[in-house]
Amino acid sequence: MKLGILKSYPEIDFLVESYAKACEECGVEYIVLDLFAEDWIEEIKRAKVDGILVREKANVAEYKEMFNERLWVIHQYLRIPIYPSWHELFLYENKRMYSYFFETHGVNTPSTHVFYSKALASEFCKKAKYPLVFKTNGGAGGSGVTIVKHYSKARKYVNSVFGRINPRLSIGHCPKVKIGGFVPVPKLGMSQRHYVIIQDYIDIDTEWRIIKLGDAYAGYKRPMENGYGSCELLEYGFPPKPLLHLIKELAEKNKFDSLSLDVLLGKDGKFYVTEMQSLFGCWTPHQCEVNGVGGKIEYRDGDFVFVEGEDFFKWNGNVLRVRDFISKLNSNYYDKRGIE
Repeated sequence: MKLGILKSYPEIDFLVESYAKACEECGVEYIVLDLFAEDWIEEIKRAKVDGILVREKANVAEYKEMFNERLWVIHQYLRIPIYPSWHELFLYENKRMYSYFFETHGVNTPSTHVFYSKALASEFCKKAKYPLVFKTNGGAGGSGVTIVKHYSKARKYVNSVFGRINPRLSIGHCPKVKIGGFVPVPKLGMSQRHYVIIQDYIDIDTEWRIIKLGDAYAGYKRPMENGYGSCELLEYGFPPKPLLHLIKELAEKNKFDSLSLDVLLGKDGKFYVTEMQSLFGCWTPHQCEVNGVGGKIEYRDGDFVFVEGEDFFKWNGNVLRVRDFISKLNSNYYDKRGIE
């Protein structure tokens, strides 16, 4: 068997390394493929791979569009299995699609409104109850999330996105990221124009990240800081079983290979799913702890049980991804399922 690993950046790509290390650990041959190359289709054809591993980076809107288009060609025209699936990767870092997915699949989420009309967005903001949460379509780590407490700020946001006078004069809303955790720098590559995503504000008690990779589950809490879940200081413990059942059901029903959910526990006692991702950081070899011991969670005999072990999510979780991909390729999973 031979796997391809797609580059995530046009230049130096540190994300390739974790997939390469995972392939080496699993004893499978691999080749790095350059999706940014002018002859990328011929390069993929020449490689003669059985499947392709993807770790796209969506911090530039045009790169995200490129991945959507070129992965579709690989998936639909070249008929090469990709991991995670094209369906999952199309949803990746696409908050508009999250909202449509959650609504059509009956997933409890804060009420979400997507507007491509300045008039409709402005009318909504005039009548809305504040605070509201404004989001850009992409943006990890909360970089595209703005809590708006007053109509005046909402009107300014809408004017920047749609243009104060004419849409062709829109300067756009530009999310910011903090360099070194202190200095805010605009993410010009993710500027938001001609649409807004507005979500009801939930009074939050805590936030959970729930993960499923292959047969492994995990989860941890993010402490709240000024209304946002912190990605820096994590709190571990056995995740709520209703959330583990939720991610299991979503993954199995939709044939998702790799999935994480961000879930808010409101002070009303209800869970609200806010985001879903097929690609996400696993910066420690375990992603959950019980009584100070690292490990993973498995579904056995109708229940979720904790399994001790410090390296289940090694190499950014990619050992689990590669093992799952190899298993599916060896079992003719893609032939039976069809490349949907």
